[in-house]
Formats: sequence, structure tokens, C-alpha cells
Amino acid sequence: MRQSKKGNNSSRNREVIYGVNPILETLKAGNRKIYNVLVKTGALGKALRQLIDKLESKNIPIDFTSIDKIAKLANGEGHQGIIAQVSPVSYFNFDELTKQLARKSSPVILVLDGIQDPRNLGAILRSAEAFGIDGVIISERRSAKYTAVAAKSSAGAGERIRMCIVTNIAESIKKLCGEGYCCIAFESEAEAVFTSAPSGPLLLVLGSEGGGIRELTRKRCGVTAKIPMKGKAQSLNVSAAASIIFFIVSQRHKKTSP
Repeated sequence: MRQSKKGNNSSRNREVIYGVNPILETLKAGNRKIYNVLVKTGALGKALRQLIDKLESKNIPIDFTSIDKIAKLANGEGHQGIIAQVSPVSYFNFDELTKQLARKSSPVILVLDGIQDPRNLGAILRSAEAFGIDGVIISERRSAKYTAVAAKSSAGAGERIRMCIVTNIAESIKKLCGEGYCCIAFESEAEAVFTSAPSGPLLLVLGSEGGGIRELTRKRCGVTAKIPMKGKAQSLNVSAAASIIFFIVSQRHKKTSP
């Protein structure tokens, strides 16, 4: 069960999202209510017109206004001429998340230990959903959340992937390891090179953009590894590294031709 932020339907308990894909995926997922939508006046592209048709079919109020007003509400971000007022994003309860994933033979959970840039978070969520990661655990403190900026960067992927916020990352890892998860922390200084993933339940831990994985978190992980690199670059952006890791993990059950 997704756990919504508490509150009534007042404007203080609403959020905005913008861009065609984030709004479309929110509509498809149906996890939160779309209260109303603002669309720029003037010529509309094909994708925007199609989205408007879908919104109208759900009887969602649509108003046309100046692109300047939309840009102001979106803080100048890539709004594509459309912005929506929606109910707050919801997150899975930790126990419910683990209960759901216990039904899978080899679940994969991504643990984000202090990712602070919402664009990085969004890009990571987009790749995680694309490669079939089953759930994402985010630290409550000093971490980006699934805001409008993250939603735009993820192209709405946060609407389709299980997300959970916890107060203590290290304790959550300890609990999951006790349930049979193999935990791998990724660091550029690690000696082991990550070229294949083990079978069974798996935890993938990524640290913050500047500080990496915290010491207590690292101690909870059984293995540290780095992605294979041949060039002179010593590290990659965390979202780029995440995509490579997810691809390697996705290959572990791939059937090979005889």
C-alpha cells in the first residue's frame, strides 16, 4: 500500500508537476489525483494535444493561460506548455514494500544514501524503472525527494516504481540482509569490479554525489564494488553509473543462445 502524505485537499496539500510525460504517467498510474491542468494558449504540438484529449476524457478541468504564467509556476523549468496540480506523491511503507517483494524469487532494491540533486534522482528512477528494479529506498534526511523536478527528469517513472522513504538507511539494510538480501555498495575506490550480479534478493547501494556512501551504511554492506571502466576518467555521474549497474543486473537471468 502506498502511504500518502497526510492532509486534506487544500492547496497546501497539493503539488505541481509539469511536462507531457510526467503528467501522462501520473494519469496512467492513477496513484494520485490530478485536480486541474493549465495549458499554454496558442499552437499545440501533437503530443500535447493527445494528452489534453486524455485528460478531458477523465473530466479533469483544463484552463488555457499564458505561457509566462506556466513558466512562473514551473520556476522556468522544461514545462512544455503544461502544468498540473496534483495530490502529494505517495510512498510505500518499508514493511509493506518488503512484504510485496518477498513474493518475488530474486527482487532487486536500490538504496540511495543521500542523493541530493533531484535531477539525478529523476534520472536514476528512470533507469531503474527501465531495467526492472523492484523498489527504491530513499533516506529521509539530506536527500532529494520525488518533486516536480525529479518527476520531469524521470519522465514520470516515479509514478511506476515502488519508492520508500526511511529514517535510518543502515538499519533498513541490516533488516533486509537478515531477510536474505545480498548487499553491494558501489564506490569508485573499491577493489572488486562489478561485471555480473549474484542470483537471489539483491540490494544495490549508491551514495551521494559528493560524499559517497556514509561509513555506517558501508559497514552494513557485505560487498563493495565498482563498475568496469577503461578510460582515464576516475568516476561517473551517479545517474550514469546507476544505469550501467542496472544493465549488468538485468543480464543475470538473461537466457543465452546454445
